[in-house]
Amino acid sequence: MKELELLYDLIPHHPGLFISIIEDENYECVTSLAKFSQSINASLHVKSLKQKIYPNHLHVDDFSFEQNRYNHNAIQYDFLFLCASLEKKEDITEIANKLYRIIKNAGHLFILSKKESTDSLSKTFENSNFVALNSIELNAQYNIISAKKMHGWMRV
Repeated sequence: MKELELLYDLIPHHPGLFISIIEDENYECVTSLAKFSQSINASLHVKSLKQKIYPNHLHVDDFSFEQNRYNHNAIQYDFLFLCASLEKKEDITEIANKLYRIIKNAGHLFILSKKESTDSLSKTFENSNFVALNSIELNAQYNIISAKKMHGWMRV
């Protein structure tokens, strides 16, 4: 999705940032984000829900929403892109809580959401302690939900 590149303007060009993307069907998002991350000297970690072939230079982990923890080696992310469908997941609250734990304080979460799911997902993530939630119209089918993790408010 080429439209996601508009979000890159929100990411400061500071070397050493940790960026992650959880994706299933959005390989072009990974390649675009990889180029951007490399241009600002940021680390990109790809969490893939489907077995795919990625370039060797990418840090790729097999991923499942059902796993106990979402991060490895205690890395927390400054920016997390969630480009995977949550509509058919049973416990979205648990997923939101696990995502909250892997984002740094004052870190950003960008969720790719179908328009009809945006309101319910926003409420779920707000209940999981995310703040400053905004919905950005991406195209006719999708919105981006932008959310922020603030420090020390609640343990999830």
